[in-house]
Amino acid sequence: MTRSRHCGAPERPFAHLAEHLLALRRAAGLPQRALVAAANVSRGTVQRAESGTAAPSPDVLDAYVRACGGSPADQTRALLLRSRGRTAQRGRLRTLDAPAPALIHTEDDLGAALAAAYERAGAPSLRELSRLAPGRAPLPPTTAWRIVKRRKLPPTTAQLGTFLTACGIRPADQSLYIDAYHRITADRGTRPAPPRARRTLRLLFRRVHPVPLSHGGTDDRYELTGAAAAIARQLPASTLEDLLFTTLTHMATREAHRNGIALPDLWLTDQATDIPGDLITTRHIPSGSSHRKGPDHPAPAPLIFVNACQA
Repeated sequence: MTRSRHCGAPERPFAHLAEHLLALRRAAGLPQRALVAAANVSRGTVQRAESGTAAPSPDVLDAYVRACGGSPADQTRALLLRSRGRTAQRGRLRTLDAPAPALIHTEDDLGAALAAAYERAGAPSLRELSRLAPGRAPLPPTTAWRIVKRRKLPPTTAQLGTFLTACGIRPADQSLYIDAYHRITADRGTRPAPPRARRTLRLLFRRVHPVPLSHGGTDDRYELTGAAAAIARQLPASTLEDLLFTTLTHMATREAHRNGIALPDLWLTDQATDIPGDLITTRHIPSGSSHRKGPDHPAPAPLIFVNACQA
């Protein structure tokens, strides 16, 4: 008698299934050898199925029941007992603390409820879930893995329906899960996105030493770095200046509109030559750079320095 790998799990999690199978074989009057031949499976497979310590595959169960002349109800019961045995063997259901479908209120509640449904179904193979829900939307194994591990909710209600159907949830009972899904995803969609401007600035720019200004104060300058600098080197200085001026004008106009203030006339021009000299400066790659030169490799363009003047 083998011991379970999971603490607290029964040593024979499939004992009820084994009793069901033995009853079918004895009712059919088949010795084990005759069953092996009729079901076209190995004797070791039959012995493991009747021991109650291991889970026979659904295909083996189907062959076993058919060889015994069992009914569709016998087949359904065999699959149900297999699922219950898998749940007991894994021992994870009690750790999920999943609420009843009618009591799902949060994303964590729904994730726990879906994971619990999967455990009650006997934790079928993730690659088999779509096959267990014929006619429903395909459910990729990676998506199913994220659902089972509570990493992410199903991306669509169609895939949620596939998951629930594969886990044996009746269509009449799926509405509670689907209603909770709609409430939770709607609430999640109204949350403001976290600000990314500061992170983007940190990734694209590097601050250089502040430069004193003639009228007082300092000028903080930021240098393009990484991939942004590599792209900038391939563009002419005039293109970079036009791009920067257009982007800054668009952002300043948007911020002014948001805050209800007027922009200086300077920002309303579309001429890049009107950019103040203390706003943009350029720097060429040193002559010792390893950048390749030639007709196919023009000389590197200057890099932009963005100046944020401080009084």
